[in-house]
Amino acid sequence: MTFNGVPEFVKCADNLSVIKECANIRICSQLGTTWYDITTKLFPASNIVITNEQGESIQSLIEGKCNVIQGEQYEAPESVVRASGYEGPYAQGGNHFTKEPLAMVTRDGDPEFAQFVNAVFQSLLDAEKANITMATAVSFAQTGETFGDEYKDMYKNALAAVGNYGEIYAKHLESISPRRKVNMINDGKTGLLYSHPFGKADTIGPGPIKNGIIENILERGFLRCGIPPGNELSVGLDMELCRAIAGSILQRGPDDVSFKRVSASHENISQALESGDIDVYAGGVFDTKSDTTRSGLSFSSTYFYETESGNSTDSKAITLGSQDADAQWTDLVYWIVMATTYAEENGITQMTSNKMPLVNLFGVGLERLFRDAILAVGNYDEMYRRVFGQNATRVGRNTLNVSPFGPQHHPLPKLSG
Repeated sequence: MTFNGVPEFVKCADNLSVIKECANIRICSQLGTTWYDITTKLFPASNIVITNEQGESIQSLIEGKCNVIQGEQYEAPESVVRASGYEGPYAQGGNHFTKEPLAMVTRDGDPEFAQFVNAVFQSLLDAEKANITMATAVSFAQTGETFGDEYKDMYKNALAAVGNYGEIYAKHLESISPRRKVNMINDGKTGLLYSHPFGKADTIGPGPIKNGIIENILERGFLRCGIPPGNELSVGLDMELCRAIAGSILQRGPDDVSFKRVSASHENISQALESGDIDVYAGGVFDTKSDTTRSGLSFSSTYFYETESGNSTDSKAITLGSQDADAQWTDLVYWIVMATTYAEENGITQMTSNKMPLVNLFGVGLERLFRDAILAVGNYDEMYRRVFGQNATRVGRNTLNVSPFGPQHHPLPKLSG
């Protein structure tokens, strides 16, 4: 979110000032949005004009009821505001006050469709990376047996219908909101570790579901974590993430984990998860021709990018894998990985873990979920240095992507090739 509108008052908003020449700032803010939540924390109520939608905010700017409006990069550009009838001076703020990446949403109960949607989106990114366009869609890869023979040309068909990601952006957004670096394709030279916002974490969730994996872990008293074969260094970060999950659920130390070596094949991982031999698999390779589109598995965000053959443009994406049949459990696994990155972004360490937000989404009994995860293992950088050495140098995708944000789009390996 940026502040936009009359230039002198946009400057006031960027500087969070409401005194002297900024005393008359009036910010139109939409009730029920994260923009409103943030604005009420930054400015007195007397400087906020409540609206119900963006059109009302722009009309209020035209009528002089406010001199600043809010919006994401594409929602309040000058061309849009001018087209609505505003004729006064206009500027867009240079500071960003929220972090709200957009995504497609599917139901928890249909993981196959969620995988299908994700695979289509990945194909559009990968097509841009490979410079394959709508006009050359016929040259794009088939899916193999991933979704059955009926959908073997799904990537080609999607690309032929709308073009690659860059073409879509150019068609719909470029004229009103030029593409910034954060929406570019990452070439491996800059960071990709980027936490997603937690949203309304104080919303009270249902608590561990009956006979679900979280309840089983609580009753058992320890986490069962699968790790790939290899030496302690190669699986060290995998083990750290499992300790974080154990700490978050059991609210004790990081050692309530039983580790089991599991061969890194889809069949072995799925069998171990389905049988209950393991609750989560750490070290799974996430790509579009293997695990990401296989039924039965759900994956966390990537926590480590392993470069192949010295080629910085391609890398293995290492994640945590769990059974997609238990959506509550896969959500918890996903957000614990995110929490370690969030902690590093915000300077929260093992010693200051109580600065992590409380969260009630998994029931009031697990409200310290994030705090206990960081208390157990620290933030991402603390884990990394414990595994690879205090003087280890983090480079490329395994660094944070923070303001000013670098390219964040990373098509998964093995799609167009």
